[in-house]
Parts: sequence; structure tokens; C-alpha cells
Amino acid sequence: MIAQHTDRLTGILGIAVSSMYVYQASLIEDSLLADAVGVAGVPTAIGYLMLAASMCLFLKSWWKTKQKAEVSEEETEPGGSEHPHWKALGLLALLAAFVAIVPVLGFVVSIGLFVAAVAYYAGARDAKTLMWCALLTGPMLWLSFDYALEIHLPTGMWSQWIGK
Repeated sequence: MIAQHTDRLTGILGIAVSSMYVYQASLIEDSLLADAVGVAGVPTAIGYLMLAASMCLFLKSWWKTKQKAEVSEEETEPGGSEHPHWKALGLLALLAAFVAIVPVLGFVVSIGLFVAAVAYYAGARDAKTLMWCALLTGPMLWLSFDYALEIHLPTGMWSQWIGK
């Protein structure tokens, strides 16, 4: 199957799944303790983000030139893999490691390590870039969630060890 067909099918599937997700999120009832965003606010925003990404993927499949569509199936795209399932399994392993270390190290440290590990796995090899990415991602996301959205993220066990 050529990349255009794969993108179209994935886009259509993503549109269907994200539409159902947004609909189900809209059915979440607010409790008496809900804030201004409401209980359904974050899931609905994630659903709309998934919907937008799926629509972009679907539209991208139509904008590719015919020349790119005629590439034979034997040739792999730059950065492609002959076994994409292994790459997905590697990403799943990184995600499992992230979930395992969040209770210990907390969100800020764990997300920084996770983003750097995923970037390295995807091919980024510049140590300075990986370091700055890891150092800035955690605090920026923490500020976004903790202060802007008032969603408190896990601090991890290390905060107990240093007396917080």
C-alpha cells in the first residue's frame, strides 16, 4: 500500500475515533467541585486536537504530487524503517518506562527524560540540543499545567526525600 492510501485511511480512522471521543467527552457531567474549565474541558480539547491532526493527515495525502505517489513499495522513505512495528514497540517501551518513573521522579524530571529519550530514539544526536530539550520541557509543561490550567502534576518521591 502506498503512503497516500495509508495516510488517507489513518486520517479517516482518526477523524472517526476523535469525533466519537469528543462526543463522549461532552457527555461528562460537571461535579459541584468543577472549576471554570470543567471536568470535560481537557478531554474535549484533546479530542479536538486529535481531530485537527487527523484532518491535516487526510488533507496531506491529497496534496502529495503524483511523482511521490509512484515510488515503488520496495523503496523506503527517508527515515523509514523496514519494520515499523519494531519502532512502535520501542516507543511503547519508552512510554512504559516513563509511566514507571513518574511516581518516583515526578512529572517535571520524568517528562524531560522522556522527551530527550524519544528525540534520541527518533534520531536526534546533538547532546547540547537533547540536554536543553530535557531541561526546558519539564518546567515549561509544569508551568502550563500547574499555573495556567491549575492541574497539579505528580511531584514524585524525591520531593519527600528532600523534605518538601
